[in-house]
Amino acid sequence: MASRFVVDHNYEAALRRQPGYTVAMRAVTQVVKEAAESAAPVRTGYYRRHLKTIGTSVVSTDPFGHLVEFGSVNNPPYAPLRRGVLATGLRLDTSR
Repeated sequence: MASRFVVDHNYEAALRRQPGYTVAMRAVTQVVKEAAESAAPVRTGYYRRHLKTIGTSVVSTDPFGHLVEFGSVNNPPYAPLRRGVLATGLRLDTSR
């Protein structure tokens, strides 16, 4: 007897409703933040102190954080946020 696979297009919404989802996502977010902190330049520590978790996101509140992430004419791109995501084994989608 063969079984038929049916795609559930609302799987993500059902997953998010599970009780442990938020707890698990916050734990993953903390790991990403720690990996980003270790990938950030150490010169003054200012950038590292401005890495924050907001819900299930890791953000930099440094007003010049984009220069650390993407570089400039005078600085190489350190990419701590992108490297933090990749270091945890997650997939990084930069299409947006």
